[in-house]
Amino acid sequence: MAPSIRQIEVMRKNEFEQVKRRVRSEDSRFIATRSPFYQTVRMLARYYARMNSALKPFGIDVARWRVLNLLAERETMTVSEIADECVVQISTMAKTITRMVGEGWVTVRTSASDARSTDVTISKDGLALLERTREKINYVFQEALRDLSKTEVQLLNSLSARIYENLSP
Repeated sequence: MAPSIRQIEVMRKNEFEQVKRRVRSEDSRFIATRSPFYQTVRMLARYYARMNSALKPFGIDVARWRVLNLLAERETMTVSEIADECVVQISTMAKTITRMVGEGWVTVRTSASDARSTDVTISKDGLALLERTREKINYVFQEALRDLSKTEVQLLNSLSARIYENLSP
């Protein structure tokens, strides 16, 4: 006679509990709530949601805002450099840049040092957009880092950078 649905559910629950106990005893890092990666993904998901909500009235999203910020800091970068910094595929970044050119936020030209590369520069409109978003974005940052000391923020940055480097090819 085949087991009932209830019996199967109980068997699955028991199996799951056994696996959970074994994983816990072997290595606690595989318990989701104890994993720094689990916490980081949760934090970033909430951060992106907050940032996109704050940026939406300005007609921009986090991905394009991040490109504008990079260009505001470094003036000119190639599409490849921007893609590397944003940890996205070059083809994805090329589409983003093309869209931003159409919006008037950046300009592009063939690189003087390498004709295979495209240099991207922030435009006056892009700088003006960054300035208009500054107050809302600062509020999101302040809320996210509320109750963290300067030392804790520096430690978070340092640890994140080290883990990023550990995972780099």
